[in-house]
Amino acid sequence: MKNSHLFPLLTLAKKGKVKGSVYISSKDFGKELGVSQQTASRWLKELESFGAIQRELVRGGQTITITEQGKNYLKTLFVDMCGLFNKKNDELVIDGAIVSGIGEGKYYVTRPFYKKQFEDVLGFSPYPGTLNIKLTDETDILLTKFLDRYPSVNLKSGIDEGRSFGHVRCYKALIDGRVEGAVIIPLRTHHPPNVIEIISPKNLKEALKKKDGDLVRITIEV
Repeated sequence: MKNSHLFPLLTLAKKGKVKGSVYISSKDFGKELGVSQQTASRWLKELESFGAIQRELVRGGQTITITEQGKNYLKTLFVDMCGLFNKKNDELVIDGAIVSGIGEGKYYVTRPFYKKQFEDVLGFSPYPGTLNIKLTDETDILLTKFLDRYPSVNLKSGIDEGRSFGHVRCYKALIDGRVEGAVIIPLRTHHPPNVIEIISPKNLKEALKKKDGDLVRITIEV
């Protein structure tokens, strides 16, 4: 797909909130884009040929739905734009709500194999447990995937007490603008993509005076 098609695709996504369908005529779409009806019609046909949209012709216009492939084009654009505005020594800010885990975080954080590495790479000994944050905004979920582009401090894999442990990526962070901590991303995790884990030298719920369901802002150093 050509770069010139990203703007009309983005315009359709904004009208349909990405997940919904859009009813529009080529004439109205052309006016919205500042081009002729013929150009708008051609762009829509080309977007359809690229597999970015599905069209259903109806009286007076067409119903347009963005395909998964079209969404992937937009996600690529999103990541590239983030790269322009999130340079090294910048900050990445995401929001989410506190949710309860199943206690696995406490087990892993307190393993001597990991605990020593946390102290070495992050400069603090973590409180025995992790704070789970559920992200509800699709943009924030994509931003966590965007972290793959940035260098992380890493915990090595190895064996402790006869059990195998995997790599863990760590990003230093500030929680609610006042408590130091880190986002940790284990190579092996049972959490879905919209849940991230936070560690800190403090009991975060007590330090933040917050409970399950409360919102938290995480500022990540990148």
